[in-house]
Amino acid sequence: MYLLDQYRGTALSCRYVVPPHLASAESQNQLEAAVKAAVVDVIMRHPMLQVGMTDATSKTPSWIQLESLDMAQHIKWVHIEGDVDFEETIQEQFLTQLDARFRDLSIKQPGWTLTLYRQGAAPVMEALLVWNHPQFDGAGAKVFHEDLLEFLNVGNSAAGYERTGLEGDVLQLPEAAPMLPVPIECLQKLTVAPTFLAKAAWEDIRPGFLTLDKSLATWCPIRSTPYKTQFRTFGIDNAGLKVVLSRCREHKTTITALLNGLALIAFASHLDRGAAPAFQCSTCMDHRRNLPPSPPDAPWGPGPDRAISNYVTQLPHRFGTNLVARIRSRLAKADMLGGGAEKGGTNDLPAELESELWAVSARNRREIEGRIKAGVRNDVVGIFKYVTDWEKTMRDLAKKPRQFSWLVTNIGVMEGGDGNSSSRPGNDNNDNDNGQRWSIDHAQFGLSAEIPAAAIEFSPVSVAGRGMCIGVNWADCALDTTLAERIVADMERWLVQLGRPSDS
Repeated sequence: MYLLDQYRGTALSCRYVVPPHLASAESQNQLEAAVKAAVVDVIMRHPMLQVGMTDATSKTPSWIQLESLDMAQHIKWVHIEGDVDFEETIQEQFLTQLDARFRDLSIKQPGWTLTLYRQGAAPVMEALLVWNHPQFDGAGAKVFHEDLLEFLNVGNSAAGYERTGLEGDVLQLPEAAPMLPVPIECLQKLTVAPTFLAKAAWEDIRPGFLTLDKSLATWCPIRSTPYKTQFRTFGIDNAGLKVVLSRCREHKTTITALLNGLALIAFASHLDRGAAPAFQCSTCMDHRRNLPPSPPDAPWGPGPDRAISNYVTQLPHRFGTNLVARIRSRLAKADMLGGGAEKGGTNDLPAELESELWAVSARNRREIEGRIKAGVRNDVVGIFKYVTDWEKTMRDLAKKPRQFSWLVTNIGVMEGGDGNSSSRPGNDNNDNDNGQRWSIDHAQFGLSAEIPAAAIEFSPVSVAGRGMCIGVNWADCALDTTLAERIVADMERWLVQLGRPSDS
């Protein structure tokens, strides 16, 4: 996708609370040294951060161990001057970096960068990690930030920040070949039943005039140019998130499944039956839970959940014509068809629609659980070995009707290191630190436009005890911004509604 300019980058940004002794303007040099040292430690723990790609434009690209890294190519500091709005600047930079292309892959540098933003002596630092998806997935980016936080706190209590192998901005890498996380196809037998394979092959070669699936997103034809990502965010504070989580448990569902349900109602509200009689969506799944333990000497530890690598797959969901028609009937009864946002954003979900929401969300969760129990059997990853030319495959895909109206990729809860929740070394709440520890106060996850993928993509992430932020992206050339913003506004309003205490 990257080579065809169908995708550019993925980003996870975290707002770090800087310890007081490093927050002053006079301590900027010490701060930069501390961050560089901690990043070096993360790099040395995770070999996927050390390798470049060779033969990137061929049918058989591969990873290559590098002799050294120029840290100046991977870490950049940006100082926001004056009374410029910090939050607004971060959002602008987030989108700019999402759409920025990485350097020529032929130079064999790792496809990731970390940009750090400070404004004066403010006690916060925004750390924006952007990467090329073949390098690792969103769960890997979450590990990057959690490990960075751990090493910042280890360095904070250590004598000095020197690291062996680091001379100025040049990091010498081990001469021995790194122990890369093993690809999933080498860890597990990716069993594909003949019927599953035959169905996938038929959907791939079937002529367009034989496509009878009313759930395809034909309302949003795939367009490739001009490439530009539209990106928005919405969220819910910790108090509201606690209520939503409690209600999810009560209705036997999850946040991910709930977001799929909210999106279904929003899309049904703003698209009529003629444009979209039914829908398909996709949930991104992390296969780390289905993998065996890592080798005992793996530098990232025994758990595959702590590996920076690429173990993501997708699970499709279908919402049929009868269900969508019933939801539209209830929307019409509540006078919400196509009018939620236009009426000033005051339309809450009535009881009947909320009942439909929980039923759909519970079904969605059962589908996700079924996929987890099935492991890698009959997973789309198992079909990849039959693809001999990925560029042709992705080029052909962009000529077909779009499959998904929306996608949800939830990387879960990050450990903020402030005592709210902790399972990682270095994140314990030590009363003797006197407020000198680093912590993460906020996180934001986002994807650049994926041209042949879903029309809209939702990317939630939470920080323990700090609420949830949901990134939303779409391709500007394919989707009307007014429609997308109305869908986002509805989902935000309804999520906040679900987060109200029952006695309010």
